[in-house]
Amino acid sequence: MAKKIYITSLKGGTGVTTFAVGLGLALAEAGERTLIVDGDSLCAGALLVGGLQNMQVFTLADYEKGACRAKQCIIPHPQTQNLGFMPSLGLKNPTAADLAVTDVDGLFDYVLLDKISKNRADCALIVTEPYLPSLKCADVCRSALSDGGIKEIGLVVNNLSGGQIISGEIMGAQEISALLRLPLKAVIPEDLSLPCGRCKKTTQRAFRLAAAAISGKRQEYCNVLSSYGGLGGAIKRKMREKI
Repeated sequence: MAKKIYITSLKGGTGVTTFAVGLGLALAEAGERTLIVDGDSLCAGALLVGGLQNMQVFTLADYEKGACRAKQCIIPHPQTQNLGFMPSLGLKNPTAADLAVTDVDGLFDYVLLDKISKNRADCALIVTEPYLPSLKCADVCRSALSDGGIKEIGLVVNNLSGGQIISGEIMGAQEISALLRLPLKAVIPEDLSLPCGRCKKTTQRAFRLAAAAISGKRQEYCNVLSSYGGLGGAIKRKMREKI
């Protein structure tokens, strides 16, 4: 039976879908059979981030109408073994997604639920950025998930800049974790190349560390401060201030 993880945020733009895809890729590379259920029924955001746009044959909307089986909605990633995507384009009734997740449960080790099928989740991850509006929304989200019956809730701090931590503009990941009273599960560094469809090596390593932590293999987080030490780090901080 797959471990089903609900990945969410009450604030838009925190990187929920990007994190779900990055985590799915890292889990698949580690040998875990992984499915990402795309909760974006209008634009198929996870397919876009994963590079699978327009590759769907069936979606959960077809499953909802009885036109296909749940397994037929899965799009295998053409370049990454063990990873599949299940799009929800056109879906009207969220209950159909819940049924589809149950139908394919035995085919995977992990099912990442991108803001969909919360009722099928074993645990949840809240994705937040280190800024006040996101932190406030993450706190409200924690309460809502807890009241909804999800007992195991973890925190992902996304878009974290070591330069801003050193300058005192934002808190570090451990401080944010303590403030929100949530166990820290992953730290993803600021990466301005992500919106362009690229990913730095440090970001790739951060996703691998996240996959290892979430799968229980080891508990280690990306150190966003490491590249800001010494003279080179000081220059980097100054350059960042000019951007």
